[in-house]
Amino acid sequence: MHWLDWEEPDVDRPHRLDLFREAVAARKKALVAAALAAPFAAGLFLALTPLQYRAETELYIAAPVNAPAQSANDADSLIGEARLIASRDLGRRAIKELRIDARPEFDPLARGVGPIARALISLGLMSDPARVSQDERILKSYEDRLSVSASEAQRLVTIAFRSRDRAFAASAANRIASLYLEMRAVAEPREAGEPGITGSVISPAVVPRRPLLPGSHLIFAIGAGAAALAAFGFGAFRRPPRPPSGEEPMALPRAVGDFPFFVRLKKIPEFPPSGGRSAASRRAEAENAVAFDEIAAHILAARRPSKGLRIVGAKLSSAYTAPDIMLALARLLGSEGRSIAVSLDAAEADDADALPACEGPGLSDLLAGGASFSAVIRRDPRSRLHFVPAGGAGPIDISELSNVIDALARTYDFIWLRTPPLEANDMAKTLAADADFLVLEAAPEAHDCAIARAEAELREAGARSILVIGAVAPVERSIGQDAA
Repeated sequence: MHWLDWEEPDVDRPHRLDLFREAVAARKKALVAAALAAPFAAGLFLALTPLQYRAETELYIAAPVNAPAQSANDADSLIGEARLIASRDLGRRAIKELRIDARPEFDPLARGVGPIARALISLGLMSDPARVSQDERILKSYEDRLSVSASEAQRLVTIAFRSRDRAFAASAANRIASLYLEMRAVAEPREAGEPGITGSVISPAVVPRRPLLPGSHLIFAIGAGAAALAAFGFGAFRRPPRPPSGEEPMALPRAVGDFPFFVRLKKIPEFPPSGGRSAASRRAEAENAVAFDEIAAHILAARRPSKGLRIVGAKLSSAYTAPDIMLALARLLGSEGRSIAVSLDAAEADDADALPACEGPGLSDLLAGGASFSAVIRRDPRSRLHFVPAGGAGPIDISELSNVIDALARTYDFIWLRTPPLEANDMAKTLAADADFLVLEAAPEAHDCAIARAEAELREAGARSILVIGAVAPVERSIGQDAA
């Protein structure tokens, strides 16, 4: 896996089938609603749609007697006969002969305009039938019910007619065929000597037994639309999950401001244990649980979407050899965004909970030009945190470090610069002016004077926001009082 794959934790993932089951269980109501809405909508549409019957009459159109059997314009003449049957002149004669104007099913205004049609008309989605004359409305309905098709290979023309009355559908198809044959019988050839076209009914229409159902594509579209609407409705109106009883909802991070501040943290005895780490590390995190929450809130409130935050971290004294709780804080913020820890201390002590020892190039090799970013960036196997070791190519040149930090700030959300202890090296003071936050790790028994003196020196160096972690404050005092 490439080191740029942020969202892939270094742990075994559950089976995809388990994830699928969890997703189905979380959306069970929406899926059930969609499964019931699809057949219900399709059945309701079929129940409300009036039944229609379709009857067909087949005509055989004979080729001209004196014309070759496969003339070039034979297909055009057959299509022309089909168009003649579907013409408006023949349609007006059929309407008069069959008294179609007396049947309400062919006049949209015979039973009035329903509320749905009125709504569609007012929205401009449907034309107003009242603006069209009755003859035009009936002729339009006749054309919608009539379909004529031609088969060139067999020289057959099929006349199909639909109606709610099954007997009328058959009689209408037969009568239209008779009117066509009568029209063709009295027609004269267009030119002298041109052979005429003759036709005959080879399969008259019979009364259909089964109604004509809507197309399967239309029924499927209606069912799919109803299912999507039901699923969306259940998802939109679903109540958010309530927090467990006895627990308060999590508060949003508070804005910090541009002024420097000093935080003293209370000792909290309880903290969820983490497997795979030493007891000292778990105890240190438990004692600073509120510290993690407060500092994370400050840093997240100042988070910038376009450029990462620079966070300088240093211990107050090299004599403090407790587990690295500042690294635990970096791992915690690694779950909120892309975080990287850059070690500037080549003599950093190793403990069971520190970053794993890595052989190979580090930051000093990168600054010397002997390695690339992809060669020095590693991944913490216990979290999503990335880290860069100090390396063994010699001392780190601070003047060349700014270009590296600028490049990392365009990729990462949080850049942690782990400097040597404050009493042994002034590197933290040098980087304080350009840092967004400075995290100072002190021992629980650290004296107030030592912390205050370190704070004053860091402010004089240009530190804007100072956070102290590890020093235990009295329980009765609040963070606001200590900040003041």
